[in-house]
Amino acid sequence: MEGKKVLVADDEPFAQNLLKMLYGAMKVECIVVSNGKEALEAYQKSPNFVHVLMDIHMPIMDGYDSAKQIRAHEKAKGLPRCKILGLSGDGDPKTKAACISAGMDDLLVKPLKKEQLSQFL
Repeated sequence: MEGKKVLVADDEPFAQNLLKMLYGAMKVECIVVSNGKEALEAYQKSPNFVHVLMDIHMPIMDGYDSAKQIRAHEKAKGLPRCKILGLSGDGDPKTKAACISAGMDDLLVKPLKKEQLSQFL
């Protein structure tokens, strides 16, 4: 899996470090940002991520709004659709439906395991 790059947006330092460790164990480069606005900006600068893993509840811009804006950016620039995975401690079907409605491809529920992440690489 070397040479692959993912974008992680999560405002919790513990989650950021855990995700860096999980992706690092798979030899995947992990770019970490702390909110949806930073995720959007990082994606606009370099849209060549295997996927974006986005916490749905973050300050400044949440994951839902960030996903919508990433999709709008892809459409405006004619870019291929990047997989966006929502991340939450809530596995309620309504939460997953809200993620899909915002343009995400799936919802992963914390706590995560390496196997869950590797299936999207």
